Amino acid sequence: MGPAGWGILALFFFGAVALLMFMRRFESKRIEKAFEKDRVIITGFGINYFGLSSEKGGPARSSGVLVLLKDGIYYRGRFSKRELYIPKESIRSISIVDTQKGRPLYQRAVAIGFIDGQGREVSAVFRLPYPDRWITAIKRNL
Repeated sequence: MGPAGWGILALFFFGAVALLMFMRRFESKRIEKAFEKDRVIITGFGINYFGLSSEKGGPARSSGVLVLLKDGIYYRGRFSKRELYIPKESIRSISIVDTQKGRPLYQRAVAIGFIDGQGREVSAVFRLPYPDRWITAIKRNL
């Protein structure tokens, strides 16, 4: 690869980094507008959401932002516009899993068991950075 090829590769790399920074900043602004600052405990970006155990089909795949609030947990997908709010009163369990709906995820993920609006116990599964820290924060604050 000649000097021009390396230059194009470097330009592509820095463009991708700039795009990721822009998207994270955009998501941060959206969260700041949606919730009062004193209500937010932790925010995680680039979180993978594998859906609810009650949904039909295999595990869903969505990437977005997860926010631990003083009164619950909120997820919003980056592109899919999926939203989920789990009030703290409805949370029944928190655990580390490697499957969703009986299918392997090939990674460790956090399952949050809760009672949904129809009175059923379901679980939402998220792949989080530092899952043990998230579990500790959720248990401590909710």
